[in-house]
Amino acid sequence: MFHTRIPYLVLTVYHPDRKLAHVPGTVILDDHTAHAEQVTHGLKRGTGRNAHIVLNPQPSDNPNDPLNWPLFKKEVIIAILTLGGMLNAATNGPLLNASFFPISQQLGMPISQVVLVSGYNLLAAGCIGPFACALSRKYGKRPVYLASTLFGIIGTAIGESKISYNYLLAARIVQGFSTSAFESLLVATIGDLYFVHERGARLAIVNFVLNAANGLATIICGQVFQSLGWLWLFHLFQIFLVIQFCLMLFFSPETTFLRDARYETDLGRDEKNTEMDKIEKVDTLDKSQAQFVEDTLPKRAEAETSEVSSHSRSSEAIIPKKTFVQEMAVYTGVYHNDSFVKDLAGPFLTLTNPAACYAIITSGLLNAWYVGCAIIQSGIFSGPPWNYSSAQVGYLGTGPFLGGLIAAIFTGACSDPIIKWMTRKNNGVYEPEFRLVFMSVSCVLCAIGMFSWGYAASIGANAILCAFLQGVMLCGVITGMFATLSYGLDAFRNLSSEMFIMNMLFKNFMFYGLSNFANPWVESAGPTQIMYTFGGTTIFMALLAVPVYIFGKRLRSWWARHDLFKKLGLQKTGL
Repeated sequence: MFHTRIPYLVLTVYHPDRKLAHVPGTVILDDHTAHAEQVTHGLKRGTGRNAHIVLNPQPSDNPNDPLNWPLFKKEVIIAILTLGGMLNAATNGPLLNASFFPISQQLGMPISQVVLVSGYNLLAAGCIGPFACALSRKYGKRPVYLASTLFGIIGTAIGESKISYNYLLAARIVQGFSTSAFESLLVATIGDLYFVHERGARLAIVNFVLNAANGLATIICGQVFQSLGWLWLFHLFQIFLVIQFCLMLFFSPETTFLRDARYETDLGRDEKNTEMDKIEKVDTLDKSQAQFVEDTLPKRAEAETSEVSSHSRSSEAIIPKKTFVQEMAVYTGVYHNDSFVKDLAGPFLTLTNPAACYAIITSGLLNAWYVGCAIIQSGIFSGPPWNYSSAQVGYLGTGPFLGGLIAAIFTGACSDPIIKWMTRKNNGVYEPEFRLVFMSVSCVLCAIGMFSWGYAASIGANAILCAFLQGVMLCGVITGMFATLSYGLDAFRNLSSEMFIMNMLFKNFMFYGLSNFANPWVESAGPTQIMYTFGGTTIFMALLAVPVYIFGKRLRSWWARHDLFKKLGLQKTGL
């Protein structure tokens, strides 16, 4: 077992596990500090200033393994998919947020009925989620991404056809089908492309785009609606959707890759990386050293490993690098042969994993409460004492945008260095629970932002102050979502698609509920009560991070021994 010494106050409460020799998710990240060179000497490491970092997971020798792709290629893929997330998730959802009040006046309908069109948009996104997950498990992520943007293009085409409530409703429902993949699979794609020590900054950027860029979208969409009208809002949106679809079609290959299970060092239960160590030894040692290995390792294990290793190396050696046309194929094969119905159940099974359930519920609630605040914003600031137009309401998104940007910079710049520091202090061993330390920052900022914004809005305070407090709120929300999502990805990377689909499903159903009752709640009781409810539940979920931090390793060990995905034959394995 990795014997860890957890120094300093923030780490002293950590409880190790005694059931498994090695708990999946726990990895030796810094072998110099861990003094574990005898365990990791056969493993591949980073380069340059990260030369002491053991790569987790280990890249295979297959040139088509996404972990072996050049960094520039990885960054281009993530940039294109992040643009898709910005359009299909960050902009699609709040497309009409700043314009609900003038739309209701234009159509002669109550604002609560107009808000429902976005509610159905979110409901559609939630309903399509399990299907997106099942299809991505079976056929890979690329065709699901492409189909999602196509739904966005079709829905937008409906919306730009005619000024009508029925057309608007149909457009928003079809557009909703485009959201799910980018809200959930994008985070899983980071796990496909990057090693553990590289994920923090990319997750921070994606988290910002998906959950904070909607502030910028609100500003732009409000101005477009007021200056050019309803139809041009959809016209301009369509242009960017088509551009993103073309970029994705020609420059974003499939990232799903069935790597031999021995390379998944962050998921395995072999504390000494025996299998990987044997593979590397056979490749690099001379005959006398190889004879020593044969004499000292168990005969049966050596025989089995040598046979599999030889097959693995020979099969990988003859696999040529795919051509550009082959890489850009929409259909790249079937990744497993399980029942589609079983795949549909995958996201729901993640709720039986206590630690994964915490990450799903907490990140979902944080996002839902902020969206709830955005839903009631147009109704509040369109009335007295502000009497703002849709463009002016849109400008209030400046505060959240800047708050989200600060959170993204903070988590992006500090997350990986803090994780590496905590790993060094923990004798070179990385635990996914280290990501949860950011929940302390989230708790403070969310409490200040939610309570204060609710009170300020109720007394008709200066709009700039309200925008500032909303920015503080979103800064806390983004930090908290980063903490829980990155924890989920590092602790249960093999479940990442299912986890983030379930997260998307949960929060979109929450969004739909909020679109039904949030504005009537504010009309009857004012903004204070609803925002105090948001703030109280947020503090509770943030405080739950403490027991998850303390007992998280034991929870991961329990799941490794009772994994329902394995019991039901749902796990994806390498070939």
